[in-house]
Amino acid sequence: MGGGGHADGGDFRNKVWSMPGGPNCRPIHWKRNTAIAMFGIFLVCIPIAMTSAKLEQRPHHPVRPIPSQLWCKNFGTKDYE
Repeated sequence: MGGGGHADGGDFRNKVWSMPGGPNCRPIHWKRNTAIAMFGIFLVCIPIAMTSAKLEQRPHHPVRPIPSQLWCKNFGTKDYE
């Protein structure tokens, strides 16, 4: 009973797929793959952020300081109280 008689002695853990990866959850070269992925994300996000800062416009002056005012050229040097 229970499916005895397997050729590998009943150890089925290497054949079972699971979401977290089972007993072998560390893929080969995971550090290198993570570094490549992060480099790709930064490579894509930096030009997007620069274009966003260049195109940013506000029809009204903000009530409180906004972090993007530090690098955006469309704002003056107005102090907030």
